[in-house]
Amino acid sequence: MPGGTPLESFTTLMASQGPAWASGAEELVNEAVRRSYTLARIQNGKNMMEYVQGGDEITDTIFFEEKSTWQRYNPNVTIVRQNPQTGTTWTVPWSFGTAHMSWTKQEIGLNKDTTTRTYRSQRYKAVMFQKHQNLETDICNSWEDELWAVPDEANMESTTPSGPRVPYSLPCFITEETDGIPLGAASTPWAGGNVQRIGVAANAKWDNQRETYTYNSATDTTNIFASMSDMLRSLKFARLPKGPQYSDKTTSPHVILCSGQGMTNYEHALRTNQDEFRGIGKTSGQDPDYHNPTFRNVPLDYIEALDTAAIYDDTAGTALAAETGAENTGPRYWWINGQYLNFVVHSENYLVLEDPIRPSGQPFTRVQDVDCWNNVICRSRMRHGIMSPSADTVNA
Repeated sequence: MPGGTPLESFTTLMASQGPAWASGAEELVNEAVRRSYTLARIQNGKNMMEYVQGGDEITDTIFFEEKSTWQRYNPNVTIVRQNPQTGTTWTVPWSFGTAHMSWTKQEIGLNKDTTTRTYRSQRYKAVMFQKHQNLETDICNSWEDELWAVPDEANMESTTPSGPRVPYSLPCFITEETDGIPLGAASTPWAGGNVQRIGVAANAKWDNQRETYTYNSATDTTNIFASMSDMLRSLKFARLPKGPQYSDKTTSPHVILCSGQGMTNYEHALRTNQDEFRGIGKTSGQDPDYHNPTFRNVPLDYIEALDTAAIYDDTAGTALAAETGAENTGPRYWWINGQYLNFVVHSENYLVLEDPIRPSGQPFTRVQDVDCWNNVICRSRMRHGIMSPSADTVNA
């Protein structure tokens, strides 16, 4: 066993055994996991440099409109020249978060004089596994809740937050509201008119795309396809035909996120508009399931949080509700381009496990904190979209 007292040995044991520290530990079935996690859809396939930053704040520059200097001229005529300033720089503070694990001498339950070396090692591993399992699950579930939280102007956007600063959530950047301003608690639009410190009214392209659709499982399941076609066209932007290095690559959304009912309706639409089942492999023609459905190669993905997230204007316009109680009830489809939406973490303060401490008056207890500096930032709102029903849907 590593040196040190039993209370400190969690950290030293982990360091000495590396990634294999949990080998032989008593694994617990983790019933606290969610059915799906949004973060994996946002970060998948990214280079580390895209979501790791240093410094005191997160900063970047966005180019909204060209300042034209192009003109035709006649020989020997004076040309009027300009020095246009382009680019809008935005700065976002870090949001600080922490979680911790703790243990006691009695919880470890070992007696160094009477227990064997093998027993002590196994006991350390079993307890450590459970502590880390809870810590990791807590952090991941907390991040998922934050990604779909109600937009909070006071503590996400304001330069003087009223409480602990919290990360931006996806509904801050993608909204059904035609003015592009997210709705906060009590269905109140953000008063400042800014999103990520950028004025929405002054920058027409600092807004997401919106489409509506109708859906009746008994009489009309085709309109959803037409609306998806319109949405996909609105989310594609070309490269410059000359000097393509000065524009982004032609991209399209990476994923369409939806609730369970949204997935059910889409699968029902696929089935009702085909004259036979399209199964997989040798079972083709027999299986009514549409495995991993897509629209023009963009995958639809079920997000459990969207089943209950109260982030839409309700029927009275005075509160926020889940999609089942929204002004037009029915599934929403969130079109995400992960290249322009980043879960950003600090290069030196990302899930840093601090040294164990001894709380005052608790000599047999140790607490170990984890520190995390992060935020969620959007590099382009117009490359994301939301598709919502124009009337109450009749679900499958």
